Amino acid sequence: MENIEEKSKASIWIFRIIVIFLVLALGGFAYWSILIHRDYQIVSQVSCDPSIESCFVTTCDPAEDDTCPTVENERTTYYKIINKNAHTIYVCEQTEEKLGCGEELSCLENEPKCFYTFCDPENLADGESCSTAISVPISDTEIPDLTSSSTSE
Repeated sequence: MENIEEKSKASIWIFRIIVIFLVLALGGFAYWSILIHRDYQIVSQVSCDPSIESCFVTTCDPAEDDTCPTVENERTTYYKIINKNAHTIYVCEQTEEKLGCGEELSCLENEPKCFYTFCDPENLADGESCSTAISVPISDTEIPDLTSSSTSE
């Protein structure tokens, strides 16, 4: 009988040791993955040009927001969403060239795990709308006259 109790106690201690080891291993992996390797995505708003891109549009209301600009033209913000791997942000900060980490976040050409989300009516939040590309009126541009020829005979 004592032999069975000893085996039972030993198996409980082995089980506890295995559980503790697994918890420590998973905690260590999470620490390495997040804090050392920076293997997570950053999601942020970056500027957007409504003349060529479909941008998210938000307008602040000075009655609701004390930080809202007093000039009416400055109350509208055009932006797109960038989804970028945190490791690439850290790496670019360590280089002299600072490629991809200027004034605001940007995706470099062929950068893995980096993409923009442009406005789509299906992914709007409350208070947001989509901009449409603004076309430049023809009267504001100079169009060369190609019908007249200036050849001399």
